[in-house]
Amino acid sequence: MLRGCLFALFFWLAIAGGYWYWFDQIYDPPGSIIGAVCVGLITTLCLGSIMNARTARRDLSLAVAARNGLRLEDGRMLAVGGTIHPVDQPLIAPFSGKECVICEYDIGRPASKPTSQSGETPTPSDYAGFLMTPCAIRTSQGDVRLLGYPILEDIPDAVCSGFDAAKNGYEFLTNTEFENRTGLKVVSILSVFGEVWSDDDGFVQKNMQLRNVQPEELFSLRMFEQLLDQKQNPETDEDLDEDEYLDEDEIESRGMAFSYSTLPKMTEKRIDVGEPVCVIGKFNESQQGLLPAAGSTQPNRLIRGTLEALEKKSRSSFYSRLLGGLVVLIIVNAVVYGMTHLYQHSPENINRRQQDALQAINQNDEAKLKAQLHRGLDPNFKDRNGQTLLDHAREMHRDNMITLLRNAGAQE
Repeated sequence: MLRGCLFALFFWLAIAGGYWYWFDQIYDPPGSIIGAVCVGLITTLCLGSIMNARTARRDLSLAVAARNGLRLEDGRMLAVGGTIHPVDQPLIAPFSGKECVICEYDIGRPASKPTSQSGETPTPSDYAGFLMTPCAIRTSQGDVRLLGYPILEDIPDAVCSGFDAAKNGYEFLTNTEFENRTGLKVVSILSVFGEVWSDDDGFVQKNMQLRNVQPEELFSLRMFEQLLDQKQNPETDEDLDEDEYLDEDEIESRGMAFSYSTLPKMTEKRIDVGEPVCVIGKFNESQQGLLPAAGSTQPNRLIRGTLEALEKKSRSSFYSRLLGGLVVLIIVNAVVYGMTHLYQHSPENINRRQQDALQAINQNDEAKLKAQLHRGLDPNFKDRNGQTLLDHAREMHRDNMITLLRNAGAQE
């Protein structure tokens, strides 16, 4: 992931550098720099969309091949589809308590008050983790083991709330040993993904503490009392919006027992037992499963649904990303080319550059004259009196300017 992010950054900078080389011949800085960065970003996103269309095309081919009964071959990238089941015992999700085979979880304290313009309360993560039990996908060709933690694509987070979820969460935090990842840089956190992606036995337990927060700070006794009261008397909170912030006076005035603004945000991303899934990865014949090579930047990818659904989704994604990326790329560059052409040949711009060039000769400002010539100024233009830049340079005895103008193509 880190390698991919760095590649995307350097790719953007390279594209922006190409645009800057073009814009610098037309616009003065900082406009040339700002324009190059902005247009370079749009172009990078468009090219990224086209590259994603290539991935969607590959997914489509793999889904079609899997539906046609493609033989499993060692070292081959393929798609498998079927229902997913644990090899032995299922996982128990930390907050919901539901049986599953894969679970990503996150828990964090909400801020005391909403700080964003949308009114949403930001929730920094205090604890997070990845859990997977050894499991296999039941396909028409037999069971295929899932080895290495997969990327869960387009699977939304499920928010867990209420007394039971809070009780489960508190017990999980107090009974689980966490890796201390507090105070570490993002690079260190990203390294975790490489560890779980290439795990070769299908058993993953990666529990991380991201901030110095104790379970008692997340779940107080008073909170449990309020949650229990809410559970026993749900009618008192019928009008409560989970995303709404209310202070204690407002809670009391509305006769409510509890405000969700004080409840830690607990989310799970689960793959339940027996759920239909499609997994794209590289097949390892010796282990009869999908397993990326150690250090691979292509981990297994898990998509919820059937092979038919994956085929339909991939086909739609291919055309939308390819056409969308190409259309936007063409439109943006056509608009940019048209604007630069009009600007470069506009009478106002030409007149300004001519006046700046005359001023540069008068002030003996060689750098300024170079800049105007670099950005397209005609070195042979004549002023109102019919004099050229060379004539002005001779009158001012600017030998360095005369040499510069001659090198730029000024004619005697």
